[in-house]
Amino acid sequence: MNFKIVTDSTANLSTEYFNVNDIAVVTLYYLINGEVFPAYKTDDPNLLKNFYKTIQTKPKLSTSCANEEQYFNEFEKAVKENKPVIYIGFSAGVSATFSSAELAKDRILKEFPNAEIYCVDTHTGSFGQGYFVEQAVNMRSDGKSAKEVAEFILKERDSMNTYVTVDDLFYLHKGGRIPSLAYRIGTMIKIKPIIKVNEEGKLVSVNKVISRKQSITHLANLINENARKDSVVYISHADCEDDAKALAIKITSKHIKEVKIGYLEAVIGSHTGVGGLAVFFLKESR
Repeated sequence: MNFKIVTDSTANLSTEYFNVNDIAVVTLYYLINGEVFPAYKTDDPNLLKNFYKTIQTKPKLSTSCANEEQYFNEFEKAVKENKPVIYIGFSAGVSATFSSAELAKDRILKEFPNAEIYCVDTHTGSFGQGYFVEQAVNMRSDGKSAKEVAEFILKERDSMNTYVTVDDLFYLHKGGRIPSLAYRIGTMIKIKPIIKVNEEGKLVSVNKVISRKQSITHLANLINENARKDSVVYISHADCEDDAKALAIKITSKHIKEVKIGYLEAVIGSHTGVGGLAVFFLKESR
């Protein structure tokens, strides 16, 4: 049976991909000096370039999750067409967005008790989340059900490894993740944190290195030593494409099938600031 795929703007795939594959996208938001902007717009191909250009001056920056009504509207459209729904969501460990989707699901089931809706927390974001959306599209084409896709993601998400590093500690400090003293000392001696998304989908610091060059090398080593055979490695960058390409060059494992590079979407980019790098790859376990 055909089914509807719903995901968030954090899935980091192109508007063309979403449109061609009939995927509903619920946008999150970022706020610059208190003004609210959608993180996904179908008519703005330069959104991310302009976003990173704007935040180079380090304005007051924050983010806002999608609300329950946005998910309810997308779920309701599909249910009224008698389609099962699978929502492939941004990690609940870092955003309340997934809770909004679950609340919308509960409302739908009260109104449409026979509706079939699956809300799946990917425990990741950006291209990691996008990977699971792509797999859902492929499985749907192969005749798999929404339930089978949900079961696949719940099993496979433990194999998706997500690592992040930043070039500037400013936004981690502003977001309350780094105390003032650590921020000042870290900036002075050029500490670059290596942050991982753990088994609960939460961000945890796993290492600290000195210099941007070392942080790039560290990410490459993690991939070379741990990536699953014949897997694709995804690199997303916060307006630092040259660093992303430098990282890709250091990925030398013969097991890796392909390396894909793209801009980091704006919500996660709001927390990394310009210079953020994130990598996503499959291994046997986290």
